[in-house]
This record gives sequence, structure tokens and C-alpha cells, in this order.
Amino acid sequence: MNRYTIKLSYVSLFLGSLVLSPQSSATPKGFKKAYHAYNVAFEAGNTKQAAKSAQQAYDLGKVIYGETSIDTANLGFNLAISLANNYQFDEAEPYFSNTLVLYKAHFGKGSVQLVDPLLTYADKTKDLKLAKTLLSEARAIADDSDKPILYAHTLSASYSKLVQTKYDKKQVRKYILQAKEIYSELLPADSTALVNSRFESSAVYLADKKYDKAEIELLEVINQYQALDYTHPYELAAHARLVAMYSEREKSDLATQHCLAIGSMKPWSEEQQQTPIYRVNPKYPINKARRGTEGMVQLSFVVDEQGFVSEPEVIKSEGGEAFEKESIKVLKHWRYAPKFIDGKPVKAKSTVQLDYKIG
Repeated sequence: MNRYTIKLSYVSLFLGSLVLSPQSSATPKGFKKAYHAYNVAFEAGNTKQAAKSAQQAYDLGKVIYGETSIDTANLGFNLAISLANNYQFDEAEPYFSNTLVLYKAHFGKGSVQLVDPLLTYADKTKDLKLAKTLLSEARAIADDSDKPILYAHTLSASYSKLVQTKYDKKQVRKYILQAKEIYSELLPADSTALVNSRFESSAVYLADKKYDKAEIELLEVINQYQALDYTHPYELAAHARLVAMYSEREKSDLATQHCLAIGSMKPWSEEQQQTPIYRVNPKYPINKARRGTEGMVQLSFVVDEQGFVSEPEVIKSEGGEAFEKESIKVLKHWRYAPKFIDGKPVKAKSTVQLDYKIG
């Protein structure tokens, strides 16, 4: 999470030379206290207290430093982030905006110092049109800065914010692929930025049905995160994506490897229950749809040691036999991470209910 921190050694020297007017309620001691409270709350994840203390530090600091100082800009940036983290987005907007105004005044409109507040503002705002504009400005600055890693960060941030929104065009998908290429050239293989960009790139490749490329990226994600002594969410998700990809391409043996890997992962419990990884949605029976008939089917089944579904049985159903047949048909294609006992996969029973609703 981005924020700016004022070095207290500098603040102490600066404040020591201040002469405050008798009318001012802002004192160096009061400011330090509020700023310290903000830091403590921020580090503890106490968003409500962080926002309150950041507001106090900003109000006091603005009197001490002046409304147009860079220190006031940094305090305003901290406050904007804290308000946004506390879901006070409307209140955060003017502080983000003012931070950019002051940064441009101090550093210049094309300065690299603007990239961080631009990206942070874009990340926190709920206004997608504004976010798109802010990201575009950040990319332009970074591209002209002769700092390729910084440019890759702006590309990655643009993808993360705009993907799966109304602005999700072909170019947005290219952002993460461009970022991955830059990271690949300049960062070590185990760099978090590179590994995460590989994971995000896999989604683009899968959407374009470039399965071989997606497979390479996902396997590399798994390879890098396996070195950790815990299961990283991207490692888990990479296995799941591979299960789905292999299942759809009828490569059940390869899917099984990743079902087993998921089932044995930390921090899952030693007695981890079977967990669905890949599902095929049932089709609404045409005759039932024409008549407007709704229904539901409850089934029991066995998940074997490799995550395959067998022995499906109808426990209860409503709406007719067509719903039962369709439910059993698709259930046989589902894949699970199997149940583990004492570190070994075992067969286990499970149940599911499929609901059929019109509209």
C-alpha cells in the first residue's frame, strides 16, 4: 500500500526553528502526536483511527508547513489514502486532487514523482473514467522517464484497474503482456512483480485460447511459489486454472495432478475436505424452459482419490426427470481437490444441489 512518510528527524529540526503565533492551536508536539497515532493505526490496519489521526495530522501540519508546502502535500496524500481505505471515497477525492496540484507545482507536470500519486488515486477512485485518465497520464510520464520498470508498473496497474470493466478493450489486455515482457528482461525469475504478471497474463492467453502460452505461465507461477513455506493464493489459483484448462481439453491425467496438488496444500487443514475445482454448468432442458417449469435436484456422489466424481445418486428433486438426467450428466464432468487424511488422498462422499430457475 502506497503512502508518504515524513522523516521525523527532518521534522524535528524544522519545527525547532518555528515561532507559532499565540492564536495558533498547532504545535510541533501536537503534530508529532497526531502523526505518530496515524502511523500506529495505519500499521495496525485500524482504518477508522488511521483516517481520524491522518486528518488531525493534516490539519495541524497545514498550519505548521503552509498550505502549499510539499510536506502538506504528503500529509494530504496520507489522508486521502486513509479515507479511501475507510470507504470514505467522496471525502478522499479532494485530497487526492490537491496532492496532484501541489506535486505538479513542486516537481513539474511531467515529473516521475507524480506517478505514485497518480496510480494510487486511480486505484482508490470509484470513478472509472477518472481512473482511466489518471492511468494514461501515469503511463505517459513513465514511458518518457527512461525507467522501464516504472513503466511496467503503470502498465500492470492499468490492467488491474480496467480489466473486466466497460473500458476492457484489447489494448487493456496488452498492458499486462507488455509489463510481463519488461519484467522478464529486467527482473529475476522469482521477482513478485514478474511472477504475478505471469499469472495475470495467463488469463489473457486463456481468453484468447492460447493454451500453450497459458500453460507455460501457470506452471512457472507454481514453480516459483512452491519455494515458499506456505501456499500463496496465486499458486493455488494457478493449479485451479490448469485443472479447468486441462479438463476442458479432455486431458484428465494432467488435471488430476493439479487436483491432487491443491488438495495437499498448506494452509489447508490436515483433514481437508474435498473441494470443487472445475464445474460444468447444466443446460436447462428445452421442454422445461418452453413450459416455464422450474426445478431443483439434490445429489449425493463420491469424490475419488484423484478428484473424479462417481456414483451420483438423486436424493431429492423437483420439476421432473429431465432435471435429474441433466444434473447427473454434468456432475460426471466435475473435478475436485480430493479429501486428504494423514497427508493422503481418500475417497469421500459429498452432496450438491442444482437449482433450475427461469430468467
